[in-house]
Amino acid sequence: MFEHKHLDGQWNRVVPSGDGFLAGDVLECRDNTSGEPDGSARKQYGVVGELLVERSLPPERVGDTWAYDSVALPWWVRVMNPPHMGVVAEFNTFNGGLHRKVLDKAHNVVAFAGAGEEVLFGAEGYSVVRQSDSEQLSAPTLEALRKVYYA
Repeated sequence: MFEHKHLDGQWNRVVPSGDGFLAGDVLECRDNTSGEPDGSARKQYGVVGELLVERSLPPERVGDTWAYDSVALPWWVRVMNPPHMGVVAEFNTFNGGLHRKVLDKAHNVVAFAGAGEEVLFGAEGYSVVRQSDSEQLSAPTLEALRKVYYA
């Protein structure tokens, strides 16, 4: 299990992953703007393969989805410039993530969908092959793709 001097169990903590495609647990960091941990927005970090990914969640007392978001839990989005220092950088290294962005134009993974499917960005926008029915889905934005994915 990942350990770090900045993990205090309230503002920064490690939580179990509910997604089998993530390497290990999830690092959760809370935004210290409200002054209380359970009233603060959360940023979660995970590693998929060698890629550091993140998602933003509302305060824990609100739940795991934002009020304006009519779709399921936010997808994991690739961190394009992973940090080289600090708790997130050490978490990334611990789970096998790289600190260098490698761009593969033919297979540009920008996010991971609900079941861990790779979301690609190309000339036509964003696309994913949904695992449940093997259907190829595309949309001009990630938000639009999430709506099509869960429709």
